[in-house]
Amino acid sequence: RWWVVELADEATVRTATPDWDAVAALAADTGSMGVFAFSRADAGQDHDLVVRAFVGAGARFEDAASGAANATLAAWLRHNGAVPGEGGRYVASQGREVGYDARLHLRIDEAGDIWSGGQACDVLSGELDWPGT
Repeated sequence: RWWVVELADEATVRTATPDWDAVAALAADTGSMGVFAFSRADAGQDHDLVVRAFVGAGARFEDAASGAANATLAAWLRHNGAVPGEGGRYVASQGREVGYDARLHLRIDEAGDIWSGGQACDVLSGELDWPGT
């Protein structure tokens, strides 16, 4: 679960500074992950929304690209008749403020199911030896 907060514009989302103690307290008090802030993108961008995920549950950090949080937002947008883009498809920009520039592609299909995806890359590789195998 996330607290979804719509802000006035892209600049407000991009320059937001979270109060980590407040985010952590909200997450603990409500059994949520934290605060997911978003706004409509400025005109002429390659994305429809700009989003930021401030995680307060457990470790305090900003998630650079959260498919789960974006799917939660898509469900909220669908419920409120506010899905951007066309045909139930839109793109969210996330992570620029923490050194990434992810584009998450969201789709709400005819059955109302939400699909969240984008490009991914390996950040760790290795081998795991499992006891007893």
